[in-house]
Amino acid sequence: MEFSRSKKLARDEVFFLHESPPPLTYIEKGLVKFYILNSAGRERILFLGSEGQYISGLRHNEEDCRIYLQAKQDSHLVFFNDEEIQKKFGNGKIDPQFLNSLFQQMNFLVREIKSFTFNNFPVRLAALLVYLYEEFGKKELFFSHQEIADMLGVSRVTVTRVLGYFAEAGLINKKRKKIIINDIQGLKVRVEGGEHD
Repeated sequence: MEFSRSKKLARDEVFFLHESPPPLTYIEKGLVKFYILNSAGRERILFLGSEGQYISGLRHNEEDCRIYLQAKQDSHLVFFNDEEIQKKFGNGKIDPQFLNSLFQQMNFLVREIKSFTFNNFPVRLAALLVYLYEEFGKKELFFSHQEIADMLGVSRVTVTRVLGYFAEAGLINKKRKKIIINDIQGLKVRVEGGEHD
C-alpha cells in the first residue's frame, strides 16, 4: 500500500483508465476483466485477472480504443507507475508471484491465438469454458453470453446457439449472466477433438 494509487470496485462496477494506463496492476482482491472498447462501442476482453495476479501490457497508443476494467467480484486493485516498479523490483530479486502472473497472462494470449487459428467455434467455446473452470475453480461462471462473445470475438447469437447445443448435450446449464458446468470431462473431450460439429 506504500505504492501508487489503489481502487476498490464493487461487483459489476466499471472503471475507465482515463489517464495513461499504468504499466503494472496488482489485483489484491477479487476477479477483474480487462477490456478495450473502440469508438464504435465494440468490446474485446483482453484478460481475466484474479486475486494475487499482476497484469501488465495495458499501454497502447490508439486514441480510439480505450481500456476499461470491470469487477466480476468485489475487487481491490493497486496501480504501479514506472518509478514504483523500479523501487519494488529494482533490487535484482524478482517476486515469483510476479513472474507466475506474467506467464499466466502470456499463456492466456497464446491459448487464444492457437484456438483461433486451429479450431472451429464450438471447440474454441468449449476450450474457454474449460479454461475458466480450471482457472477459477468454480462450476458457476458469472459471465453473460455477450461477455463470452467478447472474449472470443464473435457475435452473441453465435455463442447462444452453441451454448444451447452444449446444454442439450448435458454439458452445461444456462442461466441469466451465469453458466453452470455440469460435465467438465465432456467439454474436454470436445477440446481434444472428440466432437467438431
